[in-house]
Parts: sequence; C-alpha cells; structure tokens
Amino acid sequence: MKLLIILSIADYADQVRAMMTQNNVPVYSETEMYGFRTEKHKPDARTWFSQQEQGIYSILFFSFQDEATVKRILEEVNTYNKSFDGDQDNPLHAYQVAVEDFA
Repeated sequence: MKLLIILSIADYADQVRAMMTQNNVPVYSETEMYGFRTEKHKPDARTWFSQQEQGIYSILFFSFQDEATVKRILEEVNTYNKSFDGDQDNPLHAYQVAVEDFA
C-alpha cells in the first residue's frame, strides 16, 4: 500500500480530481491550505495584521492506494506538468510514500 500525496494550486484542483476519477480512485481526501514562497513572504510578527502579501491558495490531496494506481497517477502528473513546456510557476507536485504498517 502507498500513500499518494498531490499538492496543487486551487486553479488546477479540478485536473487533479479528474486524474483521481480517471484512475478509479474510490476514496481520497483534500484539504485547503496556503503556500508561501520564503523569498517573498518575510512576515514581521510586530506588524502581522498589516501584512499585504497573501499566500497562494493551494489544495493538498491524499489517498492510500495500491502501487500500480499511484504509479499511473504520478506518470499522469508528469505528463500534465510537461504539457506546460516549462511555462508554469506552480506545477503539480506528487509523491509516493510507502506505508510500512497499519492497523
């Protein structure tokens, strides 16, 4: 069993959802979050309420799947990212994590 993790900006969330559906993933979870680039986001705790720089609205997807399914989705993510031909600031990020044990 593998843990599939995909990070996406909100703009590409529907593409990730489509990948899950097309690869017959019966159950997955997603959660909203904000991502920050450290070179742009240097918060000053003394003036936190006046910070104008917003994070990038992102979504974290995860699902426990068999290795074959995860491999197909990782390949699809690679293909999707290559379709932008390097002209994309926020590509999808996908990871496979081995699940050693579970109860």
